[in-house]
Amino acid sequence: MALAFDNGGTDPSCWLSHDNEISRTDSSLSSSNVDPLLFNDLVQIVPLVQSLIDRKEKSSFTRRGSMTYTKMPSRESLYKKTSEVKGRNAGQSTATKKHRDQNKNVSTSQEGYVENFSTPSSRSSLTEKDREELMTLREKVEDLQKTLLEKDELLKQAEILKNEITATNAELDEMKKHISEKDFLVKTTQVQLSDAQVKLADKKAAVEKLEWEAMTSNKKVERLQEDLDLLQGEISSFMQFVHALTGNDSRDLAAECNVITYPWDQNVEIDKLNERDLQKIEAAREAYIAAVAAAKENPDEASLSAASTARSYLQSLVLRT
Repeated sequence: MALAFDNGGTDPSCWLSHDNEISRTDSSLSSSNVDPLLFNDLVQIVPLVQSLIDRKEKSSFTRRGSMTYTKMPSRESLYKKTSEVKGRNAGQSTATKKHRDQNKNVSTSQEGYVENFSTPSSRSSLTEKDREELMTLREKVEDLQKTLLEKDELLKQAEILKNEITATNAELDEMKKHISEKDFLVKTTQVQLSDAQVKLADKKAAVEKLEWEAMTSNKKVERLQEDLDLLQGEISSFMQFVHALTGNDSRDLAAECNVITYPWDQNVEIDKLNERDLQKIEAAREAYIAAVAAAKENPDEASLSAASTARSYLQSLVLRT
């Protein structure tokens, strides 16, 4: 609500010269049913509005502020408002006719006082400068509204971007988790591969050891075969020698058969003894040949030891004979 004070074309700041009328009005209001607080508020608003108008007219006052313009109430509206207040208060009052006359006088004085609040036509209407300022303010407000809309749009885009970044971070965390699992599997596979390589190296060493043992056994078998061949040659020579001796003895015994009888019987015992030795030697030879054959088929320590024992036994028999 904008109110201005009019004093017949004089200086607007001279509204203070009506203090006497205000004091008289206050004294009359005190005896009436009009709300004094409402009236005092109206009276206090007048100097504030007047000071604002004076500041706008000063060229040295450079600061600007937005002000909402409201149309000044007319005398009829003020009178109607005062009448409504009077009607409400009159409905609640139980005063006498003399008291109603006093209220009428107070209402008349209020109307006279309200007439002093009417503003001149030059101040009720906006000046061209004020209109320009108002248009400028409106443009600024529109610009601010556009800026706010742009800011809101940017905020929405930022929120969308934030959500996208959050989703991307979640996917990145999931990918990191999968990568960690893959790395763990790779490390586990590498450990298993290392263990397999160690086992393979052990097996390779065992195979090399077996190959070396087989080669050694083959060499031993070859030596045994050579010894067997040599022994067979010796046995053959010995058997030939024995057969030769046996043949000579039998011929000598046949020549002396008619002369000496006892030595013949002794030679028969010698022949029998030689036959027993030959049987033992033959059995030992067959056992040695079987041991050598077993050592060839399965060249282990037991078979090789058996072959060596059979050979020693055969040699002992041959040497004893």
